[in-house]
Amino acid sequence: MRTTPLVDAAADVSRVRFGDGRLDRRARSLSRALQARPSESFPKALADEAAVEAFYRFMANDKVEWDAVLGGHVEATHERAVVAGRILALHDSSLFQFGGDAVRVGAFRTAKGKSGFLGHTCLAVSADGARQPLGVLGMIPVVRLDGEAAETSPGTVYDCESDRWIDLVDEVEESVPMAVDIVHVMDSEGDSFDLLEFMVADGVDFVVRLCHDRRVVTTDGRARLSDALPQAQTRFTRTVPLSTRKGVKKSGRHAARDERLANLEVRVLKAGLLRPDGSDAHLAGVHVHIVQVVEVDPPEGEAPVSWLLATRLPVDTDEAVADVVDFYRARWLIEEWFKALKTGCAYQKRQLESLGALLVAFALLAPISTRLLALRWLGRNEPERPASDVLDDDEIACLRVLERQKRRGLPRAPTVGDVLLAVARLGGFLTRNKVPGWQVLGRGFEDLAKMVAMFRAMQGGGMEM
Repeated sequence: MRTTPLVDAAADVSRVRFGDGRLDRRARSLSRALQARPSESFPKALADEAAVEAFYRFMANDKVEWDAVLGGHVEATHERAVVAGRILALHDSSLFQFGGDAVRVGAFRTAKGKSGFLGHTCLAVSADGARQPLGVLGMIPVVRLDGEAAETSPGTVYDCESDRWIDLVDEVEESVPMAVDIVHVMDSEGDSFDLLEFMVADGVDFVVRLCHDRRVVTTDGRARLSDALPQAQTRFTRTVPLSTRKGVKKSGRHAARDERLANLEVRVLKAGLLRPDGSDAHLAGVHVHIVQVVEVDPPEGEAPVSWLLATRLPVDTDEAVADVVDFYRARWLIEEWFKALKTGCAYQKRQLESLGALLVAFALLAPISTRLLALRWLGRNEPERPASDVLDDDEIACLRVLERQKRRGLPRAPTVGDVLLAVARLGGFLTRNKVPGWQVLGRGFEDLAKMVAMFRAMQGGGMEM
């Protein structure tokens, strides 16, 4: 079994070449400092006043372009994808908002009166069932500006913002090595006929959650999707765990829910989705498989799970249908990635004066967010891997000392699960909580980094314990 390497932000950023050795070295040192203290402000994360001044010069340098900085991480993600062999490309958008009275140059004023941009992002995870986060495959910064402001902004202005989904799929398909099999996974915001047409016409594999009651054609003729679903063939039932969700609505797709086991019935319908009236799409329709997932006998007062998934993937066997369902179940990881960026890396608290600088910060923090997500993933899914896969010898030695001070102690040969729990406790994690959150993990890594830096300074670069 091949082991996909863990993301190292500094190594990813070190691939960037600005044509200036000083800028190359500065990018590496900045990434290393931010990875050690991801949620600290830039001045606190850097070593001294000179480093802070160098950081702001770096951010203001015309040679430093955000997509070039992110490109190092994307290139490394491609290599991890090749090792994985088959990946899920998870697509989603998140609104990034930054406080302050003045609108950041190049950004737009959000509904909350803040400066911001819409970050449309694609995250790669392994498709082998383990769902290991591999890294970002691309990001489109969308802004809503007019006139000269739009022309000078580093963001992208769309006449039709749904086009960003097509653009990012196209970008990913063009850049990912041919050796990688890609399945694009999207929530219902990706339910656009133009997007579905583009992916079908280009032979792109996808799983997209549908939300529109589209006109379809089946073996029984034309009908609305809701009327055709009774024709769907029940393939199997299965029980899956559902995690707790705070939710943003009292009912419906984003309703809050408690953790539970859900009994799901999975059905399949082969259909053609017909072009909507008034659409400029080229094809009269697209042939897809519809996988319907319905929760049987949900708990009283709980909204039942109900998904309609469109896919080009085969559905000839129950195993293949189960893959479609599981691929969609992995989609939540990109939401976790956004949380890692916003909370674990405190991205929306960054005090920078322009969208250009904020995008460079995004590019520096993106691999760190992926690393945080991957570390938590390892703690949940491969806790028995050796701790040396995620921490170096000095970090493990310092953590051992800190655990002794709390009258705990690491095993002689600690695992990933052992050290991540210890790091989380440094950040204030209480064992009665089931999974460490982004803030406690971020604080824990910062405390560990401070101790490691102190001991390395005392020992001249190394130590024995």
